[in-house]
Amino acid sequence: MAEVSSETIQAACVAIGARGVLIEARDDAQRTDLLLRLIDRGATLVSDVRTACARRANSLIAAPAGAAGQLEIRGIGAVEMESLAEAEIALIVVVLEAAPRLPEDRRFRNIAGIAVPVLALGPAEPAAPIKVDYALKAFAQ
Repeated sequence: MAEVSSETIQAACVAIGARGVLIEARDDAQRTDLLLRLIDRGATLVSDVRTACARRANSLIAAPAGAAGQLEIRGIGAVEMESLAEAEIALIVVVLEAAPRLPEDRRFRNIAGIAVPVLALGPAEPAAPIKVDYALKAFAQ
């Protein structure tokens, strides 16, 4: 059976420097909250809500799967925003109701045949954007 080379996932994406970060959450407001805090710290929007992921050589490339350059902010609506057409994914952030204090081992998820490190965060962590920066330094590819 051939390995999947692309898929569309329910996740937002920002670029921090040259590295992309996918953000998944069951609650859209939690995902948007982290997305806005990362953008406020200098990240650039790639996609909101749905992200097209494709394997390119040994990399995972993310691009908008919907309206590019728009971010839906609860209570405000769709807002035009500077964005990138694509980014190479280095990390997946999963917003959980309760993130583990110390993960037992490093987690990875395969998307389109590429293993990507996963970081779990709680929804109300004030330091969440800083933790994303540290995770990129500590274990992102």
